[in-house]
Amino acid sequence: MMKFNDFQKYEAKLTIPYDEYFQLIYETKHLLEARLSPGRSFVASKFFYGCNRRKAVQKASSWYSKNLKRVLGPAHVRMTIDDPMNEVVYDDEFVCTDLRNRYLDEATTERLLKEANGDLGKDDSLADEHHTPASVKRLRRRRRGDVLLGDQFVQSAGGTIYYKMTEVLSESKGKTRIRKIKLSSKSLEKAEKEVVRRGLNAFEKYQSANPNDA
Repeated sequence: MMKFNDFQKYEAKLTIPYDEYFQLIYETKHLLEARLSPGRSFVASKFFYGCNRRKAVQKASSWYSKNLKRVLGPAHVRMTIDDPMNEVVYDDEFVCTDLRNRYLDEATTERLLKEANGDLGKDDSLADEHHTPASVKRLRRRRRGDVLLGDQFVQSAGGTIYYKMTEVLSESKGKTRIRKIKLSSKSLEKAEKEVVRRGLNAFEKYQSANPNDA
């Protein structure tokens, strides 16, 4: 059963130079309804539907490659896609090359750069065989630090919780090291139960026990 939000509509806009527009019609017989802008370029729109922007961008990119790329060149030069649901947001997990964050229109780009507060900028680099520019690029990296949730639990900037386990490297010299075990739980309460369920705390107690106590 298809969900309602599978019908979310996204608008792709294409800016096509005057000569290339008529070449497109002549060579591919693929006519896009377009209007002539003051800059002597044609502006055309096409709508794509998907459950999220990433899916819509995937569809639009595939359509462009199949029908227009041979005449118009790389999609990032000619095509932008809107963000009606404000899905493109800047956070610690933001990836410039993620499909969700590609082909940004001007309004979305301006909003995103404002949210990034200097961490991002427009990507105006040229494409080559090894690199296709995204809409934005990272100008500086944020320093990320783990958040301490308790004596043995830390949470990364991305929200992943880890259990800090002490391992004995040498019983004779008493050397130990701390290992961070990744947990699937998203809250401290569930993480504590997961540690017990997986027996991680029992293993640590066994490792640190004094053999003479047996």
